[in-house]
Amino acid sequence: MIIHHGNTDAKSTTAPDRFPPHASCFTWHSAPCQGEQPEVHSLRRRADPLFNRRKGSVLAVAAVTAALGLVPVGTAQAAACNWQQTAWELPAGTTKGSLSATDGGRYGVGITATRSTTWPYGYKDKRGTLWDNGKVVLRLPVDGPNVSDVNASGLIVGNTFTNNKSTAVTISRTGTTTTLPSNPAWGGARASVINNAGDIAGTAQVGTKNILVVWPASAPGTYRELPLPASVFLTPRDIDEQGRIIGTNDSGGFVTDLNGVWHTLATKGPNTDVTPWAIRDGRIVGGVINDTSYAAVEWNTQGSVVRTITDGALEGRAIGGNGTVGGIAYVGSTTHPVLWRDGVVSDSLSAVSNLFSIVAISADEKTLIGSDPDQPVQYTCS
Repeated sequence: MIIHHGNTDAKSTTAPDRFPPHASCFTWHSAPCQGEQPEVHSLRRRADPLFNRRKGSVLAVAAVTAALGLVPVGTAQAAACNWQQTAWELPAGTTKGSLSATDGGRYGVGITATRSTTWPYGYKDKRGTLWDNGKVVLRLPVDGPNVSDVNASGLIVGNTFTNNKSTAVTISRTGTTTTLPSNPAWGGARASVINNAGDIAGTAQVGTKNILVVWPASAPGTYRELPLPASVFLTPRDIDEQGRIIGTNDSGGFVTDLNGVWHTLATKGPNTDVTPWAIRDGRIVGGVINDTSYAAVEWNTQGSVVRTITDGALEGRAIGGNGTVGGIAYVGSTTHPVLWRDGVVSDSLSAVSNLFSIVAISADEKTLIGSDPDQPVQYTCS
């Protein structure tokens, strides 16, 4: 499942001059609070300052290629679909909704709320929300659990707070909250991502740092602490159906293999930040950025770069069942969603809103799920 948390964008970063740091609900974890601006929107805020810093000088394609050793993309192919937008339902009395994650088909989770017209501005009466085929089927209390991800069974993962301590939980389609097992030595825990088999990955606080934890579906009531180095900033981003986990830590991007061994996601060029966003059957997509250039990237399960996509490509954000990658690219000075296949633009999504942020692509690649400002939406191929 792909998880897109709130107000940072992209995962954590070690370059605050390029990206804003994570906002935190609590000091031990880098993930932002439920109800902050969705991360799928904050890419715009992250990307635009980057462009503004560059607009005083033009980066030629040759210069970009030399900087990162990039593989140029081919000419955009003709769009294969006539994409029709369908807005997801918002509960009566609400005016805003944001999508955090989806199973890529039936279910999605996020928040619904009302925009405050007085100080402090932003969301008010924020509630974790479950959508089923675009319809709201569960809305949690205002002080209810934070929701992070959902699988094809409608099982939600997230966390709750008791006495200022975070606890990892699952939430059923009917709203029943179940606490996940934990180590008494942990200072807190959070469940971040879940796959359709029911494997859950998250983080736990140990002292002033965080470790990666898995709650395996094959052994209910147990957990495993994976041998990823403890980090101040640790954010699981996605988990595939085989159980591989991608995310970011103090060192950059990582992937864990089927044995729980972690591999650093490779990059090129000095002072480069790496953001993995999605993994499907061992195929990883994301983005890299340094002081001179940026690109979308594909990695394998060992963390090696398979392909680097340039020509304005900023990040890969989702992978379809047939291998199509959805992400964000610059079209002139504006970011726009785009689809790639084997590093070549397969659909420029010219009829899709440039404010649409892709969270997931369906298995048959006929549906794009994500958010337009203030509302989850999907685009269906016709």
